[in-house]
Amino acid sequence: MVYQREIFINPAVTRQWVSIKVFAVPAEVDDQAALAAMIADVRYRDSYAGTGDTDMVDKHGPYWLAAITPQTFTVATPAAVETVIRTWSGYYTPWPAADRDAMDREVYPRIQHATVIYQLPDIRAKAQHDWGEVVGSDGFHEYVMIDRAAGELALMVASDD
Repeated sequence: MVYQREIFINPAVTRQWVSIKVFAVPAEVDDQAALAAMIADVRYRDSYAGTGDTDMVDKHGPYWLAAITPQTFTVATPAAVETVIRTWSGYYTPWPAADRDAMDREVYPRIQHATVIYQLPDIRAKAQHDWGEVVGSDGFHEYVMIDRAAGELALMVASDD
C-alpha cells in the first residue's frame, strides 16, 4: 500500500475533529493483508494528541499499538457508520458550513462507496495506554473504508481532544 495524503477537518467551534488518511490499495491485496499493512505503516502510529513524532512507536489513539491486529476490527454497515458520525458531529454546537461541506465531500461519500467498512471497536478496557484518556472523551470512532473500485483504503478517525 502507498500512503497518499491526510484530510483533516477541525471545526473551530468544538473540540471534535476528523482525520482521514488515504492509501492506495492494489487489487491483489486482500482485506486482511490491507489491514495488516495499514497497522504496520508509521502513519497508523498516531496518538492524535498533538505529540508529533514522539509517540510514533507504540501508540495508536488511546490504545497500545500492540493490542491492535487485523482480527480486532469488525465489519460495519454504511448506515450504522453514517449514523454514528452524524450523531457524534451533532453533540455540541453546529459546525460551520465549510466543515459540514468538507464532511459531505470527504466523509459521507467514502462511507457510501466503500466495498467494505471495518470498525475498530472500543478496546479501552484492555488496551488503553498510560495517558489514553486524553483522546476521545466523547468517543474514538475509527473506521477503515476500502473502496475496491477506487483502489483506496481510507482510515477515518473521528474524535476529540
